[in-house]
Amino acid sequence: MTQSRRRPKQPRKTVLQRHQTLFEAAAIGAHARFGARGFRQKDLRFLIELFSNWLETTLEGPTLDIENTQIARYLESLVREGFAKKTGEGTRPLYHLTRTGLMEQLSHLAHRSQWWPIEEFFFVYYFLESYRDRIECLIANAGTLYTGPMKLEIHQWLDLRGFVERQEQLLNREIAKLDLRIADSRTTTALVKQRTTEGKPLEHILKEIYEKVPYQLNNQKPMKDLFKETPNEDWLWEMEVGSEKRMTRIFIPLKDLLVHLRSQVTKLKTEGARKR
Repeated sequence: MTQSRRRPKQPRKTVLQRHQTLFEAAAIGAHARFGARGFRQKDLRFLIELFSNWLETTLEGPTLDIENTQIARYLESLVREGFAKKTGEGTRPLYHLTRTGLMEQLSHLAHRSQWWPIEEFFFVYYFLESYRDRIECLIANAGTLYTGPMKLEIHQWLDLRGFVERQEQLLNREIAKLDLRIADSRTTTALVKQRTTEGKPLEHILKEIYEKVPYQLNNQKPMKDLFKETPNEDWLWEMEVGSEKRMTRIFIPLKDLLVHLRSQVTKLKTEGARKR
């Protein structure tokens, strides 16, 4: 008797890993607010809770449930990696982001690798729009600490139009994937209906589907193997009725949602252009 393979258990993500955007924005915000004076642990915590409150629809409570020890560990990790400096002794030290730290946090905020969570995109847009002048003022006051190429790079990260266009590209990519799925579903449904009407045998229909419609899990389990393991009547339902239902119940609603989200993202670019 063969044992089923179990995927290795993935380690549970830490609070920082799950909410990295909030931590990074709060660190930049605290640094920008308090400047040369430095910020305390409680200042960072307040901003994390404030920012999380604005995104409370995706949290279990009105703010992110976070402990002082988690804030302390985050700050110590910034110091250890050279992203922040710690001054003062005792239980109330002050922190400043270093040049590298500010650039690192800002770079992470400005470059998203996935379209979701969409609420974080809108939050980061608001944050960059609201703190852009403060950040640029900090950099200008730092004098030669930031080289010309560094200032240019930071200016690009603070470019709201570019930020929106990157998000549009991520959404366009997902919409294109759904368009392919919708097209494949329509092709499959139409092909099965037509060949069934023509009286073609099931084996012929399945072979034609295999040749004409891409199957994304073919590397894991070839479609030919699935054909052999599944009763004929189930396959007919799967290819004709099931394919159409997946299209109308999953792929089309998801596409409509992403198209709407894209329109809201593009709207920010249009409004930003009017303000210039």
